[in-house]
Amino acid sequence: MSVGARQKAGAVDLAAAAWAARMDARALTADERARLDAWLAADPRHLGAMARARALLLSRQDAVSPALVAPDLPPQPGPSQPGPLHSRRRLLAAAAGVAGLAVLGAGVRQPAARQIYRSALGEVRHIPLEDGSTLTLNTDSSVTVVYTAGRRLVYLDRGEAFFDVALGSDRAFVVRGPLAQLATAGGACCARLNGDGAMTVAVLSGQVAVEGAPSALAETLGRVTGRDWTLRAGGQDAVLVTAGQEVSIRPGGRGHGTLVSFETVAPGALDRALMWREGRLAFADETLAQAGAQFARYSRRRIVLASERLAQRRISGLFDATDIAGFAHAVAVSFSAKYKEEGDAIILYD
Repeated sequence: MSVGARQKAGAVDLAAAAWAARMDARALTADERARLDAWLAADPRHLGAMARARALLLSRQDAVSPALVAPDLPPQPGPSQPGPLHSRRRLLAAAAGVAGLAVLGAGVRQPAARQIYRSALGEVRHIPLEDGSTLTLNTDSSVTVVYTAGRRLVYLDRGEAFFDVALGSDRAFVVRGPLAQLATAGGACCARLNGDGAMTVAVLSGQVAVEGAPSALAETLGRVTGRDWTLRAGGQDAVLVTAGQEVSIRPGGRGHGTLVSFETVAPGALDRALMWREGRLAFADETLAQAGAQFARYSRRRIVLASERLAQRRISGLFDATDIAGFAHAVAVSFSAKYKEEGDAIILYD
């Protein structure tokens, strides 16, 4: 590529990751050395991308820390982590044992197969996974499952999912969202992406380590090598969540990074919140406004509360998630209200 040619940032990272990923394969041939040298000289961004990829490669040996594989045990000492490479000479010396740039060539693992699962609006899907774990998708949700020899990875792309993770595997189970990822050796947990960009993780059993999502470069290395290049979740940025606890991760706005809130869920509250797995919604002294918002997740029809007084009335009970008309009838009977249907709306009024 000529000096004047420009690549998109993603293509630069992909090329750098390919060079870095093959550094332990074999020595460069003379032709490969020349091609690497030419690629580094072709664009000033290439050297920086290669240094970042090489530093990240050197900082990790395996995908999963002991803290994730067995969260009840103390973390084991990790490998030394050399700093970034600062010069072209040092970078090329570090690359002396690598193969050339060929993303799909020998020495670089093929990207792991990805399986996408989706649920429709109002649908709840129960999906068995190959390791004995089970995945339950809530309404209008989507995940991408990527299993490799060293990792069980699930991307939560949209909505909400419950994970019943099989024990006895030497591969950590990792769920990754836009803001954070969680990892566990086994147990049961639920992860939800909210409309405001936040991610909520609730743990029913076992222990879950939660940390920030990996960088774009780490994702690129993962795709190219089939290995995990994220930070150790046993590090300072990780939060360990145990049964009956919930953590919420949300964007903090400009200059504030990511904000995390951590709480213990009241007894029985988590079980009620997870009744959606059976296609039901459970309310315990919640306002009609809150209940109506929950029903809105399962149907294109909407509950419209005609007065603030009615919106603040409180209700308890167990309802079919897709039976919005049945819920409106129950509300009308309970509070001596009336209701009428107008298009996709069910209007409740005094």
